[in-house]
Amino acid sequence: MAVLDVVVWPAKVLETRASEVSKFDDQFRAFVKDMHDTMRAAHGIGLAANQVGDLRRVITIEIPWVTRDDEAGHDDQCEPKEWWHDKKFTFVNPVISKKNGKFRYQEGCLSFPEVFEFIDRAAEVWVTAQDEFGKSFEVHATGLLSVCLQHEIDHIDGIVFIDRMSRLKAGLAKKKLKRPVTT
Repeated sequence: MAVLDVVVWPAKVLETRASEVSKFDDQFRAFVKDMHDTMRAAHGIGLAANQVGDLRRVITIEIPWVTRDDEAGHDDQCEPKEWWHDKKFTFVNPVISKKNGKFRYQEGCLSFPEVFEFIDRAAEVWVTAQDEFGKSFEVHATGLLSVCLQHEIDHIDGIVFIDRMSRLKAGLAKKKLKRPVTT
């Protein structure tokens, strides 16, 4: 397991469009595995290659199905279990081919520690991509998977989630990130 360093804003690599992947070799697959390991170690649900300083069009996603224990000790599902929960995804050269509806969700980002904001996204998306072996596939995503795909595809397009905020909220987020860390 290799955990890579997550790049934090204002690193320019986060606002740089990534390049298409054309070489699907063992070295590339090892990088994809490292991305999954890094995402898991950072407790994220999605990661784009430029968030680890690599300008290739690769994203990884794994969204756990969350349960909450109530005071009586019963498991209470916070949301219905979807087909995509607890499934490891790799999207190489992803393209959103269709969007539908509107969905507002509070997002966070590993490259923007402790910044959370409600962002408007499409409620559902259809994404074509390749896996780490170069095999093409398509996914129809709704809910949190749709949000995560749009967020991560934004990353590889050089768009960070503060670009989706109002100017005021983006300014506040930038100030928060520029503050010195106190321990």
